[in-house]
Amino acid sequence: MVEKERILVVDDEEIMRDTVAEIVNQIGYERATARNGHEALEVLKKEPFNILITDIKMPGMDGFELMKVVRTEFPNIYIICMTAHGGSYSYNDVVASGATDYITKPFTVDELRAKLHRVTREKRLIEDLTRKSAELERLDKLKSTFISSVSHELRTPLTVIKEFISLILEGHAGTLTEDQKEYLGIANKNVLRLTNLIETLLDFSRIESGKGLKLKFEPLSLTEVIEEASMTLSQQLQAKRITLENRIDPDLPLAFGDRNRLVEVFINLISNGIKFTPPEGKITIDSKGLTEKRDYLKVVVTDTGVGFSPEDLPRIFDRFYQGQRTLAGIITGTGLGLAITKEIIEGHQGYVEAENRSDCGASLLFTLPVFGTDTIFNLILNPMLEEAKRDEMPFSMIRVEFWDHRSKREMMLNNASMEGVKYALQKMTRSVDAIIPFQNHRVYIFSFIDKKMAKEIGARVQVKLTKGGYIPKGTEVQFRTCTSLQEGLSTDEFMKGCRLILTEN
Repeated sequence: MVEKERILVVDDEEIMRDTVAEIVNQIGYERATARNGHEALEVLKKEPFNILITDIKMPGMDGFELMKVVRTEFPNIYIICMTAHGGSYSYNDVVASGATDYITKPFTVDELRAKLHRVTREKRLIEDLTRKSAELERLDKLKSTFISSVSHELRTPLTVIKEFISLILEGHAGTLTEDQKEYLGIANKNVLRLTNLIETLLDFSRIESGKGLKLKFEPLSLTEVIEEASMTLSQQLQAKRITLENRIDPDLPLAFGDRNRLVEVFINLISNGIKFTPPEGKITIDSKGLTEKRDYLKVVVTDTGVGFSPEDLPRIFDRFYQGQRTLAGIITGTGLGLAITKEIIEGHQGYVEAENRSDCGASLLFTLPVFGTDTIFNLILNPMLEEAKRDEMPFSMIRVEFWDHRSKREMMLNNASMEGVKYALQKMTRSVDAIIPFQNHRVYIFSFIDKKMAKEIGARVQVKLTKGGYIPKGTEVQFRTCTSLQEGLSTDEFMKGCRLILTEN
């Protein structure tokens, strides 16, 4: 049942006020009246109304002032403004003050009826859309919660199944026949596919819930990331006899990113190539050098498959979009792999784009940040500092470095020692903190702590690393700190201090 509209008529002229109120009553709406703006506001505070019909020229508070107050204090009320013919104000003036519509005096009963019907139709349409939008939002949250819950519940039994299949394939349950190995291999491959699907759904659930993808940045070798992704997909590549050629130069500058997420990016892009490349085809991963500012690497993944249709190209990164790019007219997958890949790349402040090759197949080009001072500022320091300022929290940077006790020079740790250092620091810091190793002789910690706590953590790190056996004997641990504006530094002074700590030898 549609709720009956309640209308307040405001005019200082009694005859006009009563006439309009009577017309409203005849149309079938409930009505009340007020003689001026102040009286109207008092009525609105006591009773709910859907529509306000007000004159412009009134003593005390005129119609413009009344509309501005109503729009602020009662934003859901629709306003029809009564204007005098030949007034000094324009339609734009009336609408800018908050009116939904206007009617020029003198007007007929039919004219006012038409205005009221138009405004009430618009009001009910918007209310209907608002209700439907709220319902869609509720269903969307239920969907995301369901996907997340089911995905988490499936991970545990799948992990157990995967481990037991691996144990059997390794011969721990006795000797297997060739047929048994083949069947278990097929089962294992499908468990891996299902595991990847669950991880994809969990990523999608995080994105849909507005949490985004939490990234843990560190310097890394793209060659190693690609090798890890290709090992994951080795069985699929072998099954279709597709060659994966990694042309990335090992001497390229280190990238700066989330290792696990970038492995996921390459798995998604290589899987996409496998899906749409015929047997004995090729997938190539190559570098296109650096961007103009030399702060981002350009990476391209190409295949010799069927390419993209012109209709698909603008939409291939849309969630759940699968398009027409198939080998046999069969659409497979969730349509989420490339969408999540885009989210990950953009989380690294890069971009990704797709195109067809001139000969055959498709290319996916994306950029990744190069590890360096500027990218640490852009991806770690600046966002964390903005968060600290927004939430009025202190923010500190700690530089931990390693020195040779005998030579009194800064020393490089081997990879094993640096991994131990990172492990120890992760145990001593919070998940919201950032730990950035630098060329095996320094580690930077970014944390929402004040100057006193930063120095305490620095001292604890000295003791933990020295006495915990994480670094070679004879290695000294030193630290320096810099804390944000709560310690009296301006933003510019703090940024200069951080840059000095980052770049000073």
